[in-house]
Amino acid sequence: MQICVEYASQKSEKSVTVSDYINKWLNDVKVNDLKPSSFDRKEQTIKYQVLPYIGNISIYDLTSDDVQNMVNDLKASSYSYSTIKKAYECINSCLKYAVKRRDLAFNVAESVIIPKNLKREKSDIECFSDNEVRSIEAEAVKCYKNGKRIYRMGEIVIFLVNTGLRIGEALALEWADIDFKTRKAHIRKNMVYVKDRSSSEKSYQYVKQRSTKTKNGSRIIPLNAAAIRTLMSLKSINGSAKYVFATSKGKRVFPRNIDRMFRSILKNCGLKSVGVHTLRHTFASRLFAKGVDVKTVSELLGHSEVGITYDTYIHLIQEQQAAAVDILENVL
Repeated sequence: MQICVEYASQKSEKSVTVSDYINKWLNDVKVNDLKPSSFDRKEQTIKYQVLPYIGNISIYDLTSDDVQNMVNDLKASSYSYSTIKKAYECINSCLKYAVKRRDLAFNVAESVIIPKNLKREKSDIECFSDNEVRSIEAEAVKCYKNGKRIYRMGEIVIFLVNTGLRIGEALALEWADIDFKTRKAHIRKNMVYVKDRSSSEKSYQYVKQRSTKTKNGSRIIPLNAAAIRTLMSLKSINGSAKYVFATSKGKRVFPRNIDRMFRSILKNCGLKSVGVHTLRHTFASRLFAKGVDVKTVSELLGHSEVGITYDTYIHLIQEQQAAAVDILENVL
C-alpha cells in the first residue's frame, strides 16, 4: 500500500497515526479552502472529538469499528447530534482524501452509522416575549438626565431583533450596504473571532471576512420601520464613519463589547442574562408566531438549507401547526 511521500522518509507505515495524518490533511490541504473561522472550528473538532478516541491508532490499521465506537462514545458522552456529525465528517473527509491519494485502499468510515438527529427540546432555544422585547428596546435607548445616551450603541439591540442578523454580520455592515430608498440591507460580509496564526502566542483577533457564514448568507434583507428608525438614529451619531456600528473614533465595534452592553440592558430590565444571539432566535420566533412559512424565515436568516431552520425551531413550527388546526375547529 502506498504511503504519503511526506511521511516516507521519517516514519514507517504502521507508525503514521490518525493524529499524524488528519493534522497534516488539515494544515496542508483544508487550510486552502476553509475560511479562518471554519478552520478554527474544524481544528477544535479534531482536537476534542476525534483525536481522544482514535488519534493514536495507525491510519492503516483504522477500522470501521474504531470510527463507529468513536461515534457511539460521543453519543454516550451526551454530545449533540451536530457535534457528533461534525466529528464524523472530519474523519470521513480525511479518509476520502487518503483514498483519493491512494494512501488507503478504501474509506472505513463509509459504513459507519451516525445517530439520527435528536429533536431540539423547547428549552434549547431562548426567546424573548413581546413584552420583554418592548422593555429591552426602551432600555436600549435610555438617556441620562443630561440627555447623554446610557448605551451609545444601544440601537443595535433594536436592529438585531428586527432583522435577525448574526452579530458578526451586523458589525460588518457599512453605510454603503444600506439602501434607504428601497429599505433594504445588503449582507455580504461577516466579522469573525479567529486565532491569530501570525503570532506565537495563543491569541485571537477579529477579522472581516468578505463572505458570510454560509453560501446563502450573502443576501438582501428588507428593513421594517423599526430598523429604519434605528439606522436613521445611528446616522446622526456616527454617519461620518465607514461602519454602521462604529466606536466614537469611527473604528469597528467588537462583539464582546456589544455582548457586555446587552447583558447590562437585560440586568436593568430584570431579565435573565443571555447572549446577543437570543435576539436572532426572537426574530425567528416572532415571524413564526405571525404565520410566516419556514422557507421565508430560513432565507431571511441566511441558513444554508431549510432543514437547519426546521430543526432549530421545530417546537415553534409545531406550535404554529397546532394553532392552524385549531382554527379549522372554530370554522366548522
